[in-house]
Amino acid sequence: MTAKRIVAALLVIMLASIGGAPEIFAREDVPPPKVEAQHLLTKPLEGEPGKQIDIQVYTFPPGSAVPWHTHPGAHEIEYGLQGTLMIEEEGKPPYPLEAGKTNYLAPDVVHRGWNASKTEPAKIYVVRIKPKDAPLTDLVWPKSKAAEPDVPKAGAYPEP
Repeated sequence: MTAKRIVAALLVIMLASIGGAPEIFAREDVPPPKVEAQHLLTKPLEGEPGKQIDIQVYTFPPGSAVPWHTHPGAHEIEYGLQGTLMIEEEGKPPYPLEAGKTNYLAPDVVHRGWNASKTEPAKIYVVRIKPKDAPLTDLVWPKSKAAEPDVPKAGAYPEP
């Protein structure tokens, strides 16, 4: 073994022993963690034929996100359970939904959400009042966005 190879091998061993190995061997193309949806209830809305209530808890691991989407015809009430979820509505700056706070999204608002924390999950409780036969979500691209801002990318919006 040449002296250069020995030095390189020792450097790798030293970095691994002090925790530097993950950065050296990390893959750049690893997707962000997936948002988890826990379905709690879907039930007809009493006195409102053709409408239903849908309740879910969403857990956003650190660095996770959901893409631009709408909830067709649905009123959405959100309550922060843990951490901070960043929410952006089309044409507005992002705002935080923190634990213990609430947020309301009117029907058909184009929006997205992400957890900007690198260490703490964000968890929200969501109640939707929606048309019975409408899909829970529709993935969309906002008309006002020329280019995607620098936020974590995500796969499809989680379904129940």
